Amino acid sequence: MLDLTSVPFFDNHTHRINVSDRAVTPLDLAIAFVHGLGPVYAPEEPLNSANVENCTPEYEYHVMNMGVVKVLVSLLSQKFGCEASPEAVVLERNKRTRKDPEAYVKELYQEANVIGEMADDGAPYGDPALNCFPTTVYRLFQMDPCIRALLPECCSFSELKERFDAVVREKISEGFSGLKCHLLELRYRKLEVIEDEEAAAVFEKAQKGDQNAFEDVYLALFEHALLLTDELNFTIHLHTGCTGNPNDLKSDTDPFALIPILRDRRYYRSRIVLLHASYPEVRHAALMTHAFPHVWMDISWSLPWLSLNMEQILEEVLAIAPHSKIMLGTGQHDFAEMCWMAAKVAKTALSHVLDKAVDRGLLTEDQALETAEQILYRNALRLYGEK
Repeated sequence: MLDLTSVPFFDNHTHRINVSDRAVTPLDLAIAFVHGLGPVYAPEEPLNSANVENCTPEYEYHVMNMGVVKVLVSLLSQKFGCEASPEAVVLERNKRTRKDPEAYVKELYQEANVIGEMADDGAPYGDPALNCFPTTVYRLFQMDPCIRALLPECCSFSELKERFDAVVREKISEGFSGLKCHLLELRYRKLEVIEDEEAAAVFEKAQKGDQNAFEDVYLALFEHALLLTDELNFTIHLHTGCTGNPNDLKSDTDPFALIPILRDRRYYRSRIVLLHASYPEVRHAALMTHAFPHVWMDISWSLPWLSLNMEQILEEVLAIAPHSKIMLGTGQHDFAEMCWMAAKVAKTALSHVLDKAVDRGLLTEDQALETAEQILYRNALRLYGEK
């Protein structure tokens, strides 16, 4: 079997983690994997986001029975040498974080050989808060709040574009590796190329809160950012698919929605990373990397959330996507165990998938190892550069 244990792992998409001696409960750890609504109450009561405070016994029961939680419990029990129950693994975890939380997180990262994190976080570049990661940190600048902040301050679309351009240039020069964008979630209408003249014509409506006008202004700035990716050597990381949040289902987050823009020759030299494997449209994301020279894909959130299905996902992706354009991520937040778990799941799944291809004579052992290393870390370092 292909042994990938010691191969480095690059996490292409993460959020800030909490490194503290705070004791957690099994529900604390489990509910971090919920990206949906909390318990269902009477119709007249407001809907709640899933969190520990509003959990009912019925809701907690289902949370604790998610497949991803069972996988985490199993892997942690093997690491700690304890019973495979949420209570037992949390007890062992809390012993370690109470003694030295930083050492515990560092141990997890070293065990998984995590060599880099691409952090999606609103903190300024160089903020010590991002020292929570015991590895090399790459940064994404959040495009959406920047545009919303600039919009009311400008007198015209021309001024907005000029100031947006200046901010992007400044952030890339500071050291940010790319932009984070939620275009597909923000736009409710079919995507199409919006020229500057069209955005200028609806600028005042956008300032007044007109949704359609805002979408056109935003899209025009997104297209400008695409041009800057080639000039300034950075990438745009685009949220695609549904990560469990019911709000994602308001609009079309299928990456195929981008095709009218990506077909425009002006943007052929841009660089886009489709996040989250575009789940559930994994095949569509893989096909986009095959069809368009300027599109990469990342399998975050799907990894580790879909751990029990990771081999099938990798088989689907490896079949059509160039192996040089696939990256792995986690979408982790709060708990460092998410990245540690993702690395273990990814290496195990890749080993099984690639071993099967070798056994069938479809790949050589050298090709299989090359593919594994590309996906686990080489593609990310090639795209962003080594620090």
